[in-house]
Amino acid sequence: MKRLRMRKKYKISKVLILVLFLIFFLTFILVKVYNAKVSPKVVEVAQMRIKRFTESFLSNNIGMDLLNDEAIDDILIINQNANGEILYVDYNLDQAYEVLDAVTKELNSLLIDLENGIITNNTDNSITASEHGLILTLPMFIASDSAILANLGPKIYFKVNFVGSILTNIKSQIVDYGMNNALVELYITIKITEELLSPVTQNREVIEYDVLIASKVINGRVPSYYGGLIVEESSLLSIPIA
Repeated sequence: MKRLRMRKKYKISKVLILVLFLIFFLTFILVKVYNAKVSPKVVEVAQMRIKRFTESFLSNNIGMDLLNDEAIDDILIINQNANGEILYVDYNLDQAYEVLDAVTKELNSLLIDLENGIITNNTDNSITASEHGLILTLPMFIASDSAILANLGPKIYFKVNFVGSILTNIKSQIVDYGMNNALVELYITIKITEELLSPVTQNREVIEYDVLIASKVINGRVPSYYGGLIVEESSLLSIPIA
């Protein structure tokens, strides 16, 4: 009887080991398949969410209240001929640099707050702030073509870092606005490199966004050979992200 019981226990242990081996093997295969086929789709969705969040963040914190309309007169030099046609646009580099420097430093401070877990006016529930910084949470099946499965599956956590430098420049746009008038718009173009970190991926993406900071109607018109639009850009200002 004792020998029979020992053999039975021995056989059961072999089956158990085989089952565990199969579980680990199948799990390994599933993870490999997921990384090869599903991960790129999930990362693509994550990048889209972060880009949308960043654009909303920039528009809420950097906007028309940054400068008044008179700032256009300080920054832009608009050259016109005797007929009131706008020939070209130039920049007062000192004034432009001061504005870019102020905006870049403010952005740097805001990004530091985000990475320290301070976030305001957030409308995306998948993005939260924690003591570890900005966290994006997505269900594993978010990239599924099925609307039913899209919100199912274990959660995947992405940590968002802002790396490199904040690149900014000023862009002006002038368009015809009624009879013998032109609308002058002043934008700040912001470029930020974002890094998405997860247990299995690491991706970087450059976010570029134009923020309208001032506008003004002036006397003048855009010559027809410009196609009704004049666009000029200043040189870039780069400040490392602290």
